[in-house]
Amino acid sequence: MCTVNNIIEAMEKWAPLSLAEEWDNCGLLIGDCHAPAKKILVALDVTEAVISEAVDGEFDFIISHHPLIYNPVKNISAADILGRKILTLIKHGIGCYAAHTNLDKAIGGVNDCLAEKLNLQNTSPLVEEEWGVGIGRVGELSQEVTLHDFIDYVKNVLNLPEIRFSGNPHHIIKTVGLCGGDGSGGRYVRAAVDKKCDVYITGDFRYHSAQEAKDLGLNILDITHYSSEVLVIDAIVNRLRPLGINIHGTKTIGQVLFTM
Repeated sequence: MCTVNNIIEAMEKWAPLSLAEEWDNCGLLIGDCHAPAKKILVALDVTEAVISEAVDGEFDFIISHHPLIYNPVKNISAADILGRKILTLIKHGIGCYAAHTNLDKAIGGVNDCLAEKLNLQNTSPLVEEEWGVGIGRVGELSQEVTLHDFIDYVKNVLNLPEIRFSGNPHHIIKTVGLCGGDGSGGRYVRAAVDKKCDVYITGDFRYHSAQEAKDLGLNILDITHYSSEVLVIDAIVNRLRPLGINIHGTKTIGQVLFTM
């Protein structure tokens, strides 16, 4: 019988907690490591809709990318959203585990999923750390294309109706930098410039970060936080399926913001 501890061991062999950023909160957040894990739901976020899906489907464990609990919890009350989530999970005996920045960095994790989907070759970390891992990826296209054509390609591959971008549509693209989630910080933009990327892709590009990229002559694409990370759901399912458990990925919560 597979237990929660078996799930934890498999996840942390792939994405060790030591890879997580200091501010992050990864690992087992709710539950008993000795409890059986018969039916697992994998999601990006532990939203109320995802919890309802877990309850209705009689799942006993949720693996999410974004942690349900980030900050210290001073009280657990049904009067607030987080409290209701925690109480509902405990009431129905549903455990909760998060693999966040450690899974961003891990080989085969968030950033490798995106790089593979875009068919990038010769990939390496964007911001390198010890042990050959790091945040983001840099890779090459099989052939040069214009930024205009590359945007069309990304829209088609990721099934996006629109993409926000900044840059010259006629610029030739060969080397691509990317960072799943919110990789709009200055250190990522500057790393993309240092790695001589022709374009940098992430989600949640903020105004001042986009302005800095423009000043540095870097083309950028904002593919949304969700679309840059959702591919990892199937990767988690495929990684854990050999354990012989009943595991499902959910896209219950897709885009939060929409365009018309």
